[in-house]
Amino acid sequence: MAGRSRQAAGLLNQMAARMLLQGATGFARFVTWVSLVGMVLGVAVLTLVVNVMNGFDQELRQRLLGSIPHVTVSQTPMSPDLQTALSLQEGVRGAGKYFQGFAVVAAGSRTLPVTVIGFAGSDSAASADLSDVMRRGNIDNLQRMPNSVIVGEPLARYQGLSLGDPVVIGVSVAQGDSVSLRWLRLNLAGTFEMGAETDYAMVLVNLDQHSDAYWQSLGQLGTRIVLEDPMDAAAVGARLAAIEKSLQVDTWEETYGELFQAVRMEKSMMFVLLFLVVAIAGFNVIAGQSMMVHDKRSQIAMLRTMGASRRFILGLFLSQGAFVAVLGTLAGLLLGLLMTANVDALIDALAGLTGQHLLDGSYFVSVPTRVLWWDLSAIVLLSSVVALISAWLPAKRASHLQPARHLH
Repeated sequence: MAGRSRQAAGLLNQMAARMLLQGATGFARFVTWVSLVGMVLGVAVLTLVVNVMNGFDQELRQRLLGSIPHVTVSQTPMSPDLQTALSLQEGVRGAGKYFQGFAVVAAGSRTLPVTVIGFAGSDSAASADLSDVMRRGNIDNLQRMPNSVIVGEPLARYQGLSLGDPVVIGVSVAQGDSVSLRWLRLNLAGTFEMGAETDYAMVLVNLDQHSDAYWQSLGQLGTRIVLEDPMDAAAVGARLAAIEKSLQVDTWEETYGELFQAVRMEKSMMFVLLFLVVAIAGFNVIAGQSMMVHDKRSQIAMLRTMGASRRFILGLFLSQGAFVAVLGTLAGLLLGLLMTANVDALIDALAGLTGQHLLDGSYFVSVPTRVLWWDLSAIVLLSSVVALISAWLPAKRASHLQPARHLH
């Protein structure tokens, strides 16, 4: 019984392949192969764009999360209960004093709005990520040099600053219903470059240079917590907030969550728009298979009179659609992965044709990519389903043809 079923399946696949390669008219075969090429290109472009979007998302997270606190607590020094709870938290790399205020950097006639970030000079947990991105000077200069400041390398170039130059920073201070500026005169102790917006919009100061009361008068003073995995920020923050109900705990997700939500929304929109290309290829599958069914009406009638069931006819034409679906999806996926691996070469070739590089004016020197298996699985599943549904409609029509009407 099983051998007979395998023999029938083999015969069905042979007939389906022969009809796909040699059957019907030349135009019907042309439409079928065009649908196959369209599916390959659609899946390839969709795979490439999704991998690039994932790469930009990961790069943005790494650069941003390397310069901001993962969790902030509006309490310094920390209470004994909070210190004990923090020491018991898994994944906590370190903690220290943290300051944030809004200011402007002035050098001659040039001023720029910035965020002032302060931490203790001996806070190694806060400066570990920054040490890797220092361009001039050293992060330890904040502790060694009095009245020192570290700014982004692009900001220093824009302001024309060199190491040791004076930097005037006006920190906004709330006074009743109005806001005034308190001017700080500091010296440039170093520069950093993360390749992100923070290079222009963030300056670093040492909290040990003044008392806590002084910094509290200029902005928000609290405790910053650095995690091994920034994705655990929400869970760690919730556990700390449960210890003291009056404690204000903020995570990076609350501060920058809208930014990453916008990135995810953009990725979703690009996925939907490019998936329409695959859907259009599915419509071509319907057209090609329908033309083939129309051309093979007499042969279908002969098969029916010779004992072929409707199920056999359905499987015959559905096998052709499955061939287009599987071959188009797998070939498109492989082509997309190949394009992902060579995306920089493709961008350079495009720049040679147009005279303008797509990364000009950005913080990136190469296109970041990241391959996620669940995204690839979703692409393969959705593309295959669209192609199989497209093949099902003509196959069902072929299985319901009346032999007496089309037998000549």
